[in-house]
Amino acid sequence: MNAPNNIPKQEDTIRIIIEDTARKQYEVFLPKDAKLKDVSAEFFEDIYREPRDEQGLFQRAVAELVDPKNPDKTKRLNSEETLDDLGLWDGAILRIFPESIAGIIDEHKRVSTLVADHKNLEELRQTNPKIDFKPNTSHAPTRYTIIFLEKGISGIYKNGDPIISDKHEIEIVLDSNYPGEAPKVSWKTPIFHPNISPKTGKVCLGVLSEKYLPALGLARLVVMLFEMLQYRNYDIDSPFNEEAADWAKNKDHHKHIINLGGYEYQAPVEVLLKKLEEMSNGENRKKFTFKPIERRRPQ
Repeated sequence: MNAPNNIPKQEDTIRIIIEDTARKQYEVFLPKDAKLKDVSAEFFEDIYREPRDEQGLFQRAVAELVDPKNPDKTKRLNSEETLDDLGLWDGAILRIFPESIAGIIDEHKRVSTLVADHKNLEELRQTNPKIDFKPNTSHAPTRYTIIFLEKGISGIYKNGDPIISDKHEIEIVLDSNYPGEAPKVSWKTPIFHPNISPKTGKVCLGVLSEKYLPALGLARLVVMLFEMLQYRNYDIDSPFNEEAADWAKNKDHHKHIINLGGYEYQAPVEVLLKKLEEMSNGENRKKFTFKPIERRRPQ
């Protein structure tokens, strides 16, 4: 489809109209060098919100260009291209809607993510010698043993004093749905923490499990776990270990938390996850504003 001749061009930004599945329209001003996949992802997140369909299948955003002369005619667009590369014009109408994926993502993208995760963990290990790991393979690992050489609480004595351990191991499994689905994380060595099950080692990841963002990155997840070990981030309001939560609430024990390098309780784990979400692309995530367009009713 070609742009109508009477549509004026702008320098750096372009006005786009986006329709959802109910044909409700939204106006958004976008930089021409923005990739369609980023616009689609944010529209999908803001408008549809739910990452799964009614059958529990993962969904992705699909974008189509509407023919200005025939609204029933559309053309599916390549989400990897920029708005400028796609030849979109000021006032172009896109339809962005969810498309179900049967539990698995594109294998090429998955492998690329696994390779990038491995590289980022290598960089993390170089910058923090207290973090180490063992992958199950040298190329595109799908399972890691994460090793923290840092003081942490493995239990408590009868008098409430902490039992300190300085080596901890965590298993992270990236199954076939990753990165569309959150990693599976379990603590393998004894740990005393409000958000880690003392029986199974399961780690409570809060909203991360419910609405995982692939761009979060495995290295940032590992940093979050490291800070949980130090009691820098923990949630005593919705604990996996109620005994540990009660222990952390007791002001007499705050000195032990501070000695670990941690802090007195300030906010749930979800607050950290929200911050990580905002940093999910290595910098503060650029947000687009989708303004609903009110359709005029016939007089």
